[in-house]
Amino acid sequence: MKTKSPSKISLGKWSSIIPSCEPVRCPALDSPAGLEEPHLKLEEHNSSYGGRAVFSCTWGYKLVGPPGIECEINGNWSGPLPKCIPIQCPPPVTPLYGHLIQSEAAGMDGERYAVGSLVQFACKGAHVLEGEASIICTETGFWSHPPPFCKPRCSYLGEPKNGHTAPSKFSYEPGDELQVICDPGYETPVEPRPKCMENGNWSMPLPHCTNYSQI
Repeated sequence: MKTKSPSKISLGKWSSIIPSCEPVRCPALDSPAGLEEPHLKLEEHNSSYGGRAVFSCTWGYKLVGPPGIECEINGNWSGPLPKCIPIQCPPPVTPLYGHLIQSEAAGMDGERYAVGSLVQFACKGAHVLEGEASIICTETGFWSHPPPFCKPRCSYLGEPKNGHTAPSKFSYEPGDELQVICDPGYETPVEPRPKCMENGNWSMPLPHCTNYSQI
């Protein structure tokens, strides 16, 4: 409590009126002029001595500084007001043989990404995406999923005339081999089998099935 200076006695009279006690209060923060930071919010506010002011930030921002301050006996708050800074995610890693598609909310300053930014990935050439095709910058400052990677695949070569291939799949992984099985009366003079390589290409063209009489 605040008190005025004690009075003095002079000629049998008090030199001033009897002092009074006033409650100690700190500057109010719940007025328009109280919070200059536009993204700072008051979760709790008591400007009386011993009272607290507790803060939070609006969505997409994080608190820098103490989350709460206390009103002290001198009528001042125990510390400066905290600040709110935007939460940002670092640039995602571009997968090898792939590229980024910045579909929504491009990166802030061209380098970091704001909360809610959506980034999509695509692969180049004979590669397929493994992992999440799109990731979102979350309020933790991290992406919702790790970046995907592009794995090489060899495309389906089709079927040779007068024969077929085994195994028959839509795409093939590096190391897979194709066996050409010819119809009765036909055979392929080529011994090696086409093999899917690490670059997504076949090691050789698909062999033909040739009539016995033409071999």
